[in-house]
This record gives sequence, C-alpha cells and structure tokens, in this order.
Amino acid sequence: MGFLRELWRLTRFEHALMIAIAVLIGEAVIIGSLPPLTVPIILSLLVPVLSEAGSFALNDYLDVESDRINKKNDRPLVKGTIDPAFALWFSALCISQSIILSYFINMPAFAIALVFNILAVLYNWKLKDLPLVGNAYIALTMAIPFIFGNFVVSPRLVPLAMVLSCLGFISGLAREMLKTVQDMEGDLAARGSRTLPMLIGARNTILLAMILYGVFVPLSLAPFDFGLRFGIVPAACVILADVAILWMTVRLTFAHGDGAAAALRDARNISLVALFVGLAGYLLAVV
Repeated sequence: MGFLRELWRLTRFEHALMIAIAVLIGEAVIIGSLPPLTVPIILSLLVPVLSEAGSFALNDYLDVESDRINKKNDRPLVKGTIDPAFALWFSALCISQSIILSYFINMPAFAIALVFNILAVLYNWKLKDLPLVGNAYIALTMAIPFIFGNFVVSPRLVPLAMVLSCLGFISGLAREMLKTVQDMEGDLAARGSRTLPMLIGARNTILLAMILYGVFVPLSLAPFDFGLRFGIVPAACVILADVAILWMTVRLTFAHGDGAAAALRDARNISLVALFVGLAGYLLAVV
C-alpha cells in the first residue's frame, strides 16, 4: 500500500480522474445520458488517465532538483521513495500506451491523443520554462477532454462541448498561473525558467489569475443555457464550487506577507476540489 500511495503522489492521480470525468461529460452531453460501457468508451477514459499519469511522472523526473529547492518534500522522488529511473520508465510506458489505445477508438481521438502526448513531453522538457506558453498548454489539457469526449461519440463538434471546453481553459490557465508563482524559486535556479511571474512579478500574476477566476465564475452557469439540463442538485454543485473559488479569490487578493504564502499554497487545493465539485454538477445534469 505504501508504494501505491507514493505512485498516486507521483502521478497526481486525482488530476487524471478529473480529466477522465471531463471526457465522460463530453460524451454524455452528446448522447444525452451516461454512455454505455462499450470498448471505445472504456478506452476513451483510459487514454487521458494514462496520459496524465505519464506526464506527471515525467514532470517529477525532470523537476526533481527544482522540487528540492521549492521544498516540495512530499514528492516521491524528493523523498527517495520512488527511484527516478522507475519514474522515467513508467512515464514512457503510460504515454506510449495512451497513444496506442487511442488508435482503437477512432481517428479524431487518435489525432488528439497523439498531439497532446507529444506536447506533454515538450512541455515537461522545455515549454513550461516559457512565459504563458506553458500555462496555455496546461489550460488546453483541461479544455480538450470535453472535445475529445465529443469526438469519441460523434463526428460533429457541438456548442455545449465547446462552452465546457472554454470553461476548462479559463480555469486551467488561472490555476497554472498560481502554480508558476509557487514554483518561481526552484524553476529559476534549477531550470533557468522565464515564467510569467519572473517577467511581470508574482503579485501581478496572481491578480491576472484572480481576474480569470472572476470571469470563470459567472460563465460557469453558461452550459445550462447551451442545452445542459438544469436541475437543483447540479446547479447547487456548480454554485458551491463558485463560492469556494470566490472565497479563494478574495483571500488571495487581500492576503499579505506570510498570509499570502499560505493562501497561495491553499489555492491550488481549493481550486482542485472546487473543479471536482463543479464537474460533478455537470455530470449529474446528464445522469
């Protein structure tokens, strides 16, 4: 169990589950209900899970020195609970299997998986060091699952999937901006990165992220105007997620000194939980 717990931490498996849920939502909004568990549907859920797991394992392998500098002592490679060679091998296995399995879904799914897995490698190698480019890639990884799910079950891209994709992009971009602020010291010292906060400052980057979250909150109800079935429970989940994001935004905006550092640490966890709750609301709307 100890090794499995460390493997979960290496792959940040909660992110993989969130992406798989987004794919399922993309499929469900096209069909109008949860899709049957056919082979293509099962493969469509495995593909993003493997891609995310492989990408995070590669990230930790390449960023082990940066993580040490940033005092991310919970990371398995920093603690020494997982060997770096295993992380690299595991990453290669997951990413290659993600591409291979996508071939057996359909050609649009294969094309998306191929492009995004290649980008995952490029991101971890170099793109993450570039201002906004790395942020935009991560935002796209939170946007594309809805479109991927759409194309798994239909050759036609529908407006609702595009709206959900836009929401994923906005929230992903804001969340990733906060991460680059957290990782500034280690990224500069270990990788020589030139991320956004290094160009415009940490406070300005945080303010940009807060603006994006401010745009995201009112737009989060837009899917109900584009065909998603409205219900009390689904809407309550989305509103609850919005309240958590607004609270996080207010806290970050007015925090200073040590309080700002604590608020920034908490923000990524709060935003992740909020996104899970919001996704659950969207999923309940098509069940």
